[in-house]
Amino acid sequence: MAKVTILGAGNAGHAFAYDIAKSGGKVMLFEHPDFAKSLKGIKEKGGIEAVPELPSEAGGAKAFMSGFAKVTMVTTDPKEAMNFSDIVIMCVPAFGQETIFKLIMPHLRDGMVLCILPGNFASLIFSKMMREAGIDVKVTFVEASSIPYAVRVIGPGQIYMLAKKTELSIGVFPSAMTKKTAEKLKEVLLLKLELDNNIFAAAMNNGNIIIHVPTATLGMGPMESRQGKIQFYAEGASDTVCKVLEAMDRERLAVGAAYGLKLPTFVEIVNTFYSLNMKSIRDFSKNSPYHNLVPNDSPKSPKERYISEDCPFACVPIYFLGKLAGVDVSTFEAIIHIDGIYNDTNYFEEGRNLKKLGLYGMKTRDIQSYLETGIYKI
Repeated sequence: MAKVTILGAGNAGHAFAYDIAKSGGKVMLFEHPDFAKSLKGIKEKGGIEAVPELPSEAGGAKAFMSGFAKVTMVTTDPKEAMNFSDIVIMCVPAFGQETIFKLIMPHLRDGMVLCILPGNFASLIFSKMMREAGIDVKVTFVEASSIPYAVRVIGPGQIYMLAKKTELSIGVFPSAMTKKTAEKLKEVLLLKLELDNNIFAAAMNNGNIIIHVPTATLGMGPMESRQGKIQFYAEGASDTVCKVLEAMDRERLAVGAAYGLKLPTFVEIVNTFYSLNMKSIRDFSKNSPYHNLVPNDSPKSPKERYISEDCPFACVPIYFLGKLAGVDVSTFEAIIHIDGIYNDTNYFEEGRNLKKLGLYGMKTRDIQSYLETGIYKI
């Protein structure tokens, strides 16, 4: 029986807790003390309810799975959370990853596995934090390209599960631990695991890089003016906008190749995740049976996560890794620059650049060695 600690009680944390508990696992759900109210409904119910369909005013769509699952424990105490299990899932927004890691870092133990979904290169950030704090314990980090669920918290202790991926790609840091670590995660992540070469592959295979950032950036005028009341995928990723998405996808593939990776295209990623047979990015945006079910699902401003999270934490590191390797990443650069203007922030300085990843001063071959061994040399 799986026993796991989940860090973060947002949409993804609720979904993981529900799915693992529903399958017979024991779950400890942790939330930062500042957001303790997220746990209140679960405490009162004794678990999490997945509703069979959305309320009619929200579209009335049928759920992928429903029912009730008992959660073993909830807490805002990081020590209690980390003492519960050696397998830990972190599913918080990228901007909150470092905050949560600072809380749990003193309670890490040799042999622990920390799985970060989506990873967005967080394992490199966390390793750097541990070095700087003088913490020398053997922790294996796992990064996934995304969370497995399309899910929303719709009430206290209540979720709506739109869909679940059939497969998930993960990378392990250090990558020498990949097979051993994947065995430990089988009964926790509860779906087929595709083992990537390393965490770079997992981070670069995050489809949000291609579908969220440029679509939101290029469509922000009507999205902002209409307060999100347009179909993000079908309307936002139009025929012309998809040309930009395709250009960014080609650049992403080229950056991966520069680090020895053969990455799947965006279309191959979504076809695998959702068992689809889409022919192009536009085919996906217009015809996905999952992504256009909920009406008026666009961001209302550039402050929302499609830009404020996915750009600095996912696009920026790929841009700098590309520049280091001599790859043309001009489309990434243009979108990042526009997003910075939108949000009055220099994302090239504030995002996950090489210095923040602990990679500044390394050559591409040094980085590849570090990803495999976890041994930091500079």
